[in-house]
Amino acid sequence: MPRVQLPYPGGKGRLAPRIVSFLPRRGRTYLEPFAGRGNLFWEAVQQGLKFDRWWLNDLQTHTFLESIKSHGHNVEVPVRSRRVFEYLRDAYKRGDVMATLLAPHICYSGGLYESGVKGGSGCGDDDGGGSAAGFQRTLRECHRILHQTKPKITGLDWTRLGLEKLTGDDVVVCDPPYAFPLNMVKVYSDSTVNYEELVDVLLDAKFRWALCGYPHPMLHRLGAPIWAREMQLLCVRVKHGGEERSECIWTNFDPEIARSQRFLPATVKGQIKVIADAASLSFTALDARIDSGLEKVAKDFTALVPFLLEMHRRLSAPGRRTDLRKGAPKGLTWTEWVESKRHKLGRGLRSIQYLLQGRTEASMRRQVLVEGRADLANDLRSVTSEVPPETPMEIATAMSHLVLDMRSNGRNTRLNKKKLERLAARFLRLQERDSISRIEQPDEESGYTM
Repeated sequence: MPRVQLPYPGGKGRLAPRIVSFLPRRGRTYLEPFAGRGNLFWEAVQQGLKFDRWWLNDLQTHTFLESIKSHGHNVEVPVRSRRVFEYLRDAYKRGDVMATLLAPHICYSGGLYESGVKGGSGCGDDDGGGSAAGFQRTLRECHRILHQTKPKITGLDWTRLGLEKLTGDDVVVCDPPYAFPLNMVKVYSDSTVNYEELVDVLLDAKFRWALCGYPHPMLHRLGAPIWAREMQLLCVRVKHGGEERSECIWTNFDPEIARSQRFLPATVKGQIKVIADAASLSFTALDARIDSGLEKVAKDFTALVPFLLEMHRRLSAPGRRTDLRKGAPKGLTWTEWVESKRHKLGRGLRSIQYLLQGRTEASMRRQVLVEGRADLANDLRSVTSEVPPETPMEIATAMSHLVLDMRSNGRNTRLNKKKLERLAARFLRLQERDSISRIEQPDEESGYTM
């Protein structure tokens, strides 16, 4: 019988055989608070685990599991296409059962319809579920397993499952959505999974449990994982290179498996040690350690500046300087090159430009322009703040000082010329006004009147 595996972001389809191998082989209750597409459950049944009752719970996917139970045996899986995707997306919004069932086959990475359409047509004929025919066979096998085991399917918040009532005869397998900022697969809010609360429950649990997750300070209180493996993410669109994560398993029981198979890669051991060291520090020591680390990062990154400047010079060279672009991919721009290194640099184009501010030729031109505008603004503010001369003599004095300043200090700027023109215009206006006033006033000495 082929393995059952349904695609889903973080669905553990590839890791299910290894994870299930660590679980107890029998018990009273098997419970998954975060069942997802059920990949761990399908594997547990196929490996022959014996439990009196099975319980699958998930806030998001319980309707999918119910749909398999009711229609998984007769669904007809279509070939993938954009047109089929758009039709099913609209049907899914109306609560259509078939659209719900077909989401793993039609949607990117097996997610929901908002994640987009999956590539390829699915016209092949394979048993892994990648083709329409293979996915159809998988749904029929899942339908058979559900009717064989008759699990309880719910869509409750994990805090309402009554975990405190479970005993040592019960097994809880937790694969919660990973919400940690350091490991962004998909963001879930604290209202969905509060990890501090989850760890508290697991530490006080009377039942046996297994938890899947990444190394993180929130999980430090659980101790070291019993097993880990470096995995490449398949549920994110990575343009430049792959992304790897350390998938770990924690348990509160001793698995019935050889200790030689409880493998922790050196990288995971290093991460666990660093997290433990950080957890042992006081606030003052932790703050000082972060400051020290930031200084080190700044210095190390500053050492790259000469090389970044040289790369900017080559990729920003005018078209006639083809010698500078020798060996570079045709048409590659500075912006494209920075974006291609983003996952390694940890910084985007804006951050790199800020780092190189005032050092590249273009940046220096921009800076000169900005400084010139600032000087102009300051001069305008100083001009408007001066008290304007009121009499022709005051104006003539101001003009004389300005001319001498322009000659002796070399400040023959456009702003000073404009200022001189304004003073001259004001002087002439005052002179004309005084002339008119003298004409209109009577000459008292001659006694002449109009």
